[in-house]
Amino acid sequence: MQKISLISLIVLLLASCNTKMNQYIKDEKNVSKRHGKWKEEYSSDEGTLIAIGKYKNGEKVGIWKTTLNNKLFQKDKIKKNITKTKIYHQNGNLMQSGQSKMDVSKNERHWYYFGDWKFYNEKGNLQYIKKYEDGKKVDSISFEKH
Repeated sequence: MQKISLISLIVLLLASCNTKMNQYIKDEKNVSKRHGKWKEEYSSDEGTLIAIGKYKNGEKVGIWKTTLNNKLFQKDKIKKNITKTKIYHQNGNLMQSGQSKMDVSKNERHWYYFGDWKFYNEKGNLQYIKKYEDGKKVDSISFEKH
């Protein structure tokens, strides 16, 4: 009897953990917004991009991972309006990393880079750093040997 109860409990827990993907919710103005776990697929000249992450009331939140032809291409960590991004070469080495910010007002959205963006060659060596303030490049430092 205990074995049947335990199995029933496990089945019930597993069934309740089943999260649906690509769901919409309605806001106070009855506008549909993405919410919950999402999988987005895009085609490019290089192949198929698949992004998996979560939306909360129409906004991306948490960790988003994007693959290109089944290899990690980009990883974003989104917290409030700040996104920390890492983009990878096809060999798995880091290609670039930096931060961006999304300012949302009643009439518009403004997305821009800020701080240091680091760029690496395919071997993983730092090539240069671009410094941004409010989306405008203000400085660039090169580490390449000439």
